[in-house]
Amino acid sequence: MRFLTIFKKYPATFWASNVIELFERWAWYGFYMAFALFLVNSKDTGALGFTQAQKGVIMGTGSMLLYFLPIITGAIADKIGYKRILFLSFTIYISGFYMIRSFDSFEMVFLSFIWICVGGAFFKPIISAMISRTTTDETASIGFGIFYMMINIGGFIGPFIAGIILNKSWDYVFYMSMITMSINYLITFFFF
Repeated sequence: MRFLTIFKKYPATFWASNVIELFERWAWYGFYMAFALFLVNSKDTGALGFTQAQKGVIMGTGSMLLYFLPIITGAIADKIGYKRILFLSFTIYISGFYMIRSFDSFEMVFLSFIWICVGGAFFKPIISAMISRTTTDETASIGFGIFYMMINIGGFIGPFIAGIILNKSWDYVFYMSMITMSINYLITFFFF
């Protein structure tokens, strides 16, 4: 019973933040798991046909920025405001997913992936901060447990669905990520 009592202590922003995290992870992991294949598979399949070395440069550089930049983007969010930065993050993500599917040169795909990772770098510190701000000493452990459960659920759903729709077209994976990320605009607008 105490467990259910703690659930009632979380504000709406806590639950909204968790749902936003779920959809962001769904979009990201659905894209990311297919992206490595998209980079190196044959052009006959609609993929890009890059080399393994090119894939390594793209994914390695982007991932490094994704985990380094939150130091800077978190400070920017504190100055500008979380809601504005969330909208910016979603816009960068969606436009990046679209750009990657639109380009076929190494340079433009590289820049598009960097762009997506910048969107992720804006997102990461804000959503973690929202979980922290909406929990107390009494509710923090369960709150972060729920948060990581949302990450894992999104991380499962995204690649699972991407694997199913990938057989139809690479485009469907990118569209799935764009649509899933777009849902976060509505949640952010109404609950933040």
